[in-house]
Amino acid sequence: MNEPQRVLELVTEAGELLLKNGAEVSRTQQTMEIMAKSLGVSDFHGYVLTNGIFTSVGPENNMPAQVRSVPASTVHLGRVEAVNQLSRRIAAGEVGLDEAYAELERIRKMPCAPALGQVLACGFGSACFAILFGGVWQDGVVALAVGLGLQLVLLGLDRWGAGKLFTCFLGAAFVALFTLLIFATGIGVNSDKAIIGALMPLVPGMALTLGIRDLIDSDFLSGVIRMLNALLTAVCIALGAGLVLALANFIEGVAL
Repeated sequence: MNEPQRVLELVTEAGELLLKNGAEVSRTQQTMEIMAKSLGVSDFHGYVLTNGIFTSVGPENNMPAQVRSVPASTVHLGRVEAVNQLSRRIAAGEVGLDEAYAELERIRKMPCAPALGQVLACGFGSACFAILFGGVWQDGVVALAVGLGLQLVLLGLDRWGAGKLFTCFLGAAFVALFTLLIFATGIGVNSDKAIIGALMPLVPGMALTLGIRDLIDSDFLSGVIRMLNALLTAVCIALGAGLVLALANFIEGVAL
């Protein structure tokens, strides 16, 4: 593999790492172009979509090209920041090609937050949202318990390899069911506030934000894909929680 091909490989891997971990399309493409130019490949061409990357270099380098499929993955903004920092160092001439490969591999292996930290963050975040939306402290306690359980369910589904939409549907159903069961014991005041608070970790806020950003940057195809992803995720959350609530109302009506 000659030097331009190695640069193309490095830049494409960096772009894939950015896109897979939550970077917007425009940031990914700009970073790839900066890295390629800084490493001496001025005729680099890249086209980035929400779930794919197409890259090539010009006829001066025998026109090698690469195509990468980038499926949806867990967001890890620490990796995004690390790749951005690496691109800055490359642009400043502080990092050579071999060192950049080694650094990129280190970034790829950066671990996610520990499972315990994720569970605690989900629980306390749910409690805070429940209170923020008008609930009392008892509702926050219920949302805390439900949020802790929700993250355990999400981690289990992730290990099982469940799809994102299916995960959101089951997660929302779990939130509604677990909240109603806790409220049946007499704990809590406003079940709706506790349910809304515990559902917030499932809300596709990042996908919606990036979709709007892509549309503003005139990346219409990527923006529409992200917006559609956010819409479908929201629908699955609504269906999961709504079905459980409807079933609970039906059972309550029959009992009366």
